Amino acid sequence: MKPLKLAKEEKELLIEDLQGYLELDHDIELGRLATEQLIDYMLQQLAAHIYNQAIEDAGKTLMERMSSLEEDLYAMKLTKKITRR
Repeated sequence: MKPLKLAKEEKELLIEDLQGYLELDHDIELGRLATEQLIDYMLQQLAAHIYNQAIEDAGKTLMERMSSLEEDLYAMKLTKKITRR
């Protein structure tokens, strides 16, 4: 899995958001560079877990859809009418 990269604008918003959160909720004032490094570290630590969860969720969704399609196909089957003479 290649490293997760964020667009510059997204990263800037995350930096500002994390700085605000740390300051308001935890009375921690972190500089821009330290906050960016923290975000990079967290992305590195969480990326594989998030990716694996997304793959698992996609697999479950795929199986549900396949089951639904199978039910739809079964419902479309024609039944032969038996006529007695």
